[in-house]
Amino acid sequence: MKSKLREKILELLSLHQGSYIPQSYIHRALGVSKSRVSEILSELEKEGLINRVVIGRNKLIYILPGVVEKNIDFNEKILRLGVVYSSEYLFLQSLVKKLERKGFRIEITPFRDGLKLTRALGEGRVDIALSPLPSQLYLYPAYRNYTIILAGLKGGFRVLSLGGEGPVYSSMITTMDYMRHLLITEGLIPASKTVYYDDPNTLLKKNRRGYIVTWHPVYLELESKGFKPIITPSDIDIHFCCTLAISKKLDERTRHTIASIYLSSLEEYRRNPEKGLEYYSLVTGIHSSILKSAIEEYSVAEDLDLKTVDEITRNFAPLIPYKEVYREGVVEREKI
Repeated sequence: MKSKLREKILELLSLHQGSYIPQSYIHRALGVSKSRVSEILSELEKEGLINRVVIGRNKLIYILPGVVEKNIDFNEKILRLGVVYSSEYLFLQSLVKKLERKGFRIEITPFRDGLKLTRALGEGRVDIALSPLPSQLYLYPAYRNYTIILAGLKGGFRVLSLGGEGPVYSSMITTMDYMRHLLITEGLIPASKTVYYDDPNTLLKKNRRGYIVTWHPVYLELESKGFKPIITPSDIDIHFCCTLAISKKLDERTRHTIASIYLSSLEEYRRNPEKGLEYYSLVTGIHSSILKSAIEEYSVAEDLDLKTVDEITRNFAPLIPYKEVYREGVVEREKI
């Protein structure tokens, strides 16, 4: 009888038919031992499904076209959903409940860093991710194994002064980072340099100077420590934040179902934004009274399209790769 690990490896390899991947990528993506992966790869090589080569110290696998893809049976598998710790996904209860009614079982994992969450999606550690659109676009050429749904909420950020001139603090390759770039380019903050943080909790240390670009509810805690907001969403035109990215290891019909449910959840949030606050509080640990204040901060983004993609990539990918690669990875909502 074929092992479940073998099936998982075949599912992963099927995403890279006709190309090489590092052998080490497999055990990292699946979180299993190197030795067991090597045993199964030896079996697949004997069956003529892959070729293995050694270049220097690196072992590479060439996946021959025709590796059988097996659609995932969601009656037996958990759908792993990654979210960034924030107040943004107030539609989460609607999304989860609608997916459960379709027979999916949902496992939610909060991440403190949007770039790390998107990397987890690319490496197969989550199946769907609510993460910053710039992160999803930036990493797409490296993985090309997920689809970005151009829909989500916008708003919910602040630029705060930490007292006196100094660096600007931001998360890396996120909507906050995109905004940091615009703020400096347009001369709206006189930051001397940029300092990146992985966890916003590190910003609560005393004796910092400069500026910080961050999101709800992090900026509320910073304000309670005496930091002053100087720029709000009404001061700068940022009409996007996080979007949904779906792994291509899920079959096309499943991806379409998830995308459609996502869009309907956004519409339900638009009609009744207070629904599901207690549920979201339980998932994230953010108090429901704080989440209630987020309703005034976030709204459904109305104008996300390929022009938005071009606008974002123009700021971080001026030369390589060819910009059409980024367009390849997104689906506009009217095409779902």
